[in-house]
Amino acid sequence: MTTLLLGLLVGLIATVLVVPRLRDWFKKIKVQQLVMRTGGNGPDHAAKAGTPTMGGAGFIPVVVLGFVILALATGHAAPTGWATLIAIIVFALVGGFDDSIKIFNHRDEGFRFLPKLTAQIVAALLAMLVLYLGKFDFVLALPFGLGEINSVVVYALFTIFWLVGWSNATNLTDGLDGLASGTAIIAYVAYLIIALMQGDMSMVLLDALMIGALLGFLVFNHYPATIFMGDTGSLALGAGLAMNALVLHREWSLILIGFVFMVETLTVMIQVTSYHFFKKRVFLMTPIHHSFEKGGLTGNTDKPWNEWQVDSFFWAVGLIVAILYFILFK
Repeated sequence: MTTLLLGLLVGLIATVLVVPRLRDWFKKIKVQQLVMRTGGNGPDHAAKAGTPTMGGAGFIPVVVLGFVILALATGHAAPTGWATLIAIIVFALVGGFDDSIKIFNHRDEGFRFLPKLTAQIVAALLAMLVLYLGKFDFVLALPFGLGEINSVVVYALFTIFWLVGWSNATNLTDGLDGLASGTAIIAYVAYLIIALMQGDMSMVLLDALMIGALLGFLVFNHYPATIFMGDTGSLALGAGLAMNALVLHREWSLILIGFVFMVETLTVMIQVTSYHFFKKRVFLMTPIHHSFEKGGLTGNTDKPWNEWQVDSFFWAVGLIVAILYFILFK
């Protein structure tokens, strides 16, 4: 419990101290959101243009440095924690490079697909290497009691798929003030509980630091946000969640614990596929949070939701589904 509280407090206090200073500096050097229009008849976010972004550069280093110092000081330095930390660092660097290209080159497209994917694969393999050296049990349990696969190669491929998929899912969710950070807090709390149940204090420390840091960041990121996390933060958050599921051997848990992130991604895939083949849109807008902005729960464009309503609804869904996971899979 001391480790948990220490991680929470260090993450929270350090982030609250660091982020406003980073935000003010980013304002001076114009590290800011360039385009905030969703297009067409969608919600108009033009007023947010100029808001500092890359806020992940504020809270991710807090988590990284906090973990390195506290893990060594407390002795909770297990391979599971280090592997997860490596994934978070590399994905944050990829996101930071992506943000930098967009901001300083004044273009919508950031890091090109192939180099970005290559970097993400390298991150996954580095995490796998740390786990391998720590004699991790590379057994992938299949869903619905279909057995298990004991293969390092299969687990490596699954790790790459899980990290790339969930990091990008989290990135898609980061479209409204506080939406991704609030949803991620709920998911990380769920994994902190699982880590406590398993006695993995290294992951308890890391997750507590992340929760504290996200709570501190949410102070400045809730509507109306004074700073956005950018890809620097969102890709790292998703990678951290994927690694939690992997190292705690609850690989498929993200389908429920990360339900909001999954739905955001699926709606984009459905929308793109439908429009490509049938020239019809299934949803008002995607990612799906923009549909709720535009027409609320009913899709009635005469009754749009504000950002607080959308955030609250998505956070509630995330919380309910996370609780459902613990009811179904104790």
